[in-house]
Amino acid sequence: MELRLGISTCPNDTFIFMPIIHNFVDTSPFTFRVVLDDVEKLNGFAISGLLDIVKVSYGVVPKVKNKYNILKSGGALGYGCGPVVVSSNVSTVEELKGKKIAIPGENTTAFMIFRYFFGEDFAFIPMRFDQIIAAVKEGKADAGILIHEGRFVYKDYGLHLLADLGELWENKQNAPIPLGAILLTAKLKEKAELINNIIKSSINFSRNNFEIIKPFVHRYAQQLDNNVIKKHIELFVNEYSVDVTPVAAKIAPFVEADERLFV
Repeated sequence: MELRLGISTCPNDTFIFMPIIHNFVDTSPFTFRVVLDDVEKLNGFAISGLLDIVKVSYGVVPKVKNKYNILKSGGALGYGCGPVVVSSNVSTVEELKGKKIAIPGENTTAFMIFRYFFGEDFAFIPMRFDQIIAAVKEGKADAGILIHEGRFVYKDYGLHLLADLGELWENKQNAPIPLGAILLTAKLKEKAELINNIIKSSINFSRNNFEIIKPFVHRYAQQLDNNVIKKHIELFVNEYSVDVTPVAAKIAPFVEADERLFV
């Protein structure tokens, strides 16, 4: 049975799914046709219902919860890994009122959490996540919300921190920040346990064979520094990537659902 799988190019996704994509683990009775793209593009695919399994921002789940369930394995949640708001010439978020903020997409968790804490009295400019640092540095935006590897390297580009959205979330909710979810089309809900087990096997393979999967991860990473990639994977691929169940009850209200959405 062929399944259409969509993941992002960020290191945690390529780390988790490379063994599945390249058949280093047993995926029977499934084969996978894979799309790698920007997470906001994947959010759009989910809204259109185009893929069977798809990595999305938790921020888009309220829009697609009637089409998809959330798999318990493969997602991105954690502590100390949330989006950050950075600038080159502004000192506080309050100073940004009415000014331009580059965002990684209107359906991203990063944008949803920014609005949750700071409101909407800003001029938001959606763009690909990997273009935001340059936009801020070149003055095309007064600030930017960074996700993925950007949160680790913004200081190297002369930018400074205005707000750590992950830290704000963790302090208020006493829970890991829910960044990325792996969705399964509702039509295949009965296959969830089998697919979760395949993903867990894939994570285990990558952890035990990093040198094998490393070239694949580096091929798609936006930052090629080994330490940045290593830190990214360590923070984003954790116990909740294996099983999100322990925090599902805290996440469910955020996505306007209940725990039954997690399968």
